[in-house]
Amino acid sequence: MAASHGRTSFTGASEANSNIALWRPPLLSADADVLRDAATLRSRARDLERNHPYAVQAVRASRNGVIGRRLRYSCRPDWRYLGIDHDEAIRWGQEWERVWESYAHGTQFFVDAGRQLDFTQMMGLIHDREFVDGDSLVVAEWNPNRLWRTCFQVVDVDRLMNPAGAPDTPYLRGGVSIDEFGAPLGYCVREAHPADVGTGRARSIASRFVRRETDWGRPVGMLVYEKTRPGQTRGTTSFASVMTAMKMGAEYVETALHQQILQASYAAVLVSNTNYKEALEVIGSLPADEAKGVIDLAEENLVAAMEHHESVKLRFAGSQIPILFPGQDLKLIQPGNGAATLGEFQSQATKSYAAGTGTNSIDVSQNWSDVNFSSARMASASAYRTYEARRERLISNVGMPMVGGVLEEAVFSGAMKLPRGLDPGNFYAARDALIRGTFITQGAPMLDPVKEREAQKLGREIGVVTLQDIAADEGVDYVDLMAQLAREKQQLLEFGLTPPGPPQGGAQPGSQHQGAPQ
Repeated sequence: MAASHGRTSFTGASEANSNIALWRPPLLSADADVLRDAATLRSRARDLERNHPYAVQAVRASRNGVIGRRLRYSCRPDWRYLGIDHDEAIRWGQEWERVWESYAHGTQFFVDAGRQLDFTQMMGLIHDREFVDGDSLVVAEWNPNRLWRTCFQVVDVDRLMNPAGAPDTPYLRGGVSIDEFGAPLGYCVREAHPADVGTGRARSIASRFVRRETDWGRPVGMLVYEKTRPGQTRGTTSFASVMTAMKMGAEYVETALHQQILQASYAAVLVSNTNYKEALEVIGSLPADEAKGVIDLAEENLVAAMEHHESVKLRFAGSQIPILFPGQDLKLIQPGNGAATLGEFQSQATKSYAAGTGTNSIDVSQNWSDVNFSSARMASASAYRTYEARRERLISNVGMPMVGGVLEEAVFSGAMKLPRGLDPGNFYAARDALIRGTFITQGAPMLDPVKEREAQKLGREIGVVTLQDIAADEGVDYVDLMAQLAREKQQLLEFGLTPPGPPQGGAQPGSQHQGAPQ
C-alpha cells in the first residue's frame, strides 16, 4: 500500500502527471451533462450553421447522403406473421405504396401541417435539426378540413421546455415527461418560441402537453435523437466535439486573410523635410525681433500648406494620402506570414471537422487535388455507413410511425382495404407487420461506374446481391424497374430493334469482356 501511494493502475487516471493533473471533468449523469449545456450548444451550433462554410457543407453532405433526392417507401408486409398468401402481400404492399406516394409527395403537400413541404423535404428538415440542434420533434396533427386529416408538423425544439420554466424532476426532464423506466409519456411544448416576436408573451409561456401516443397506440409525438448513454432524455448537436476548433479555425482563417491583404497593399505618406532642431538653433541665435519674424513666417507657411493640402485632397490609387506633422515619419510593422500555411491548416482541419460530425472529409472540404480513387472510395464507403445508420434512425423513429398513422386513417376511413383474410378489428396487432419495409434513396455515388457495375454483376452471379439491392442503391423499386424493363423490351421488339444484352454466342456470364478493367 505504501509503495503504491500516489500511483494509479491507469496512466490516464494519474494525478501526478503535470500534463493531466488539472484535467478533472465532472462525473455526471447523461441528462445532467446534456441538459445543462443544451441551450448554449444549440445556439453556437446554429451560428456555425449560418456562418461557417465547412459547417454548412457538413450539414448539406449528411443530408444528401441520408435523405438524398427522394425517399421512396418500399412496403414489404410480413406475410408469414400475418398468415396471408405471399402474392397477396405483394399485391397489397404495392397498392399501399401508391396510396402513400400520392399522400406523401402530392402537389397539395397533405403530409405537412403547414402545407409547404412534401415527405422528403420534411425528412430533410428533421435530419438537419437533429444534426445541428441534437434532437428533432415531430407532432402528428388532425385537421378535419382536409381530404387527408392526418398531417405532421416539425416543432422547434426550443419550444420543448418544462412548463413555466419549472426545474427538472425525476419524471420531467427537458420538457419530456417520462415514467419510472425512463420511457417518454409525452412532451411539454410551448405555444410559441420563447424569443418569438409578435406572438405575445402569454403564448410564449403557455404550454400544451403532446402525448407520445394515444390510448390505442396511434403515434402523436415523435422525438428523434442519437442516444449515447443510458438514461439520456435529449440529444446533443453533432458539432459538439468540433465546435471550439471550428470557431477558432474561422478566426485563424480571417486573420490570415487580413495578413494577405496587408502584404498586398502599399502606403504613401507626405513627410516634411524640415529639421526643426536645426531651425530652432538658428532662431535662437537671432535677435528677438528677427526671431519673431521668422517664427511668424514659418506659421504662415504651415497654415498655407495645410489649406493647400485640404483643398487638393491628395490621393494615390484611390486612397487619401495622410499628411504627417513636420519632422514625423511613419513606420509599418509587417505581420507574420501565417497565411502561407493556410492551405495546410484547412486540409487538416476539415479532416477533424468531418471526423467529429460523421461526414466525408472530401465532401466537407470540396478539395479533390490530392485524392486518388482508392482513398475517395474508402472515404465515401465509410461515410455512407454512417449515413445509413442515421437514415435508419430517422425511419424507425419518425418515418414508420408516420406511415402507420396514415394507414390507420386510410383503413378506418375506407380509403384502403386490408389484405384478404385480415379482419380490421386486428389492425393494431397487425399494423407493424403491414407497414414493414423501408425507405430507399440513392446509394453511395459511383466513382468508377465500369468497375462497380462489374462488381454488382458478379455479386448477382454468385448469389450475394439481389436485383432488389441494386435497384435500392439507385433509389428505385425493383418491381417498378422490372416492369419498365419488360415494357421497353416489348416496345423494342415491336419496332424491330434488338433488346440490349450480351450477344448470342458471346462471352459467358462472369467471363472477362473486351475493354473491361483488368
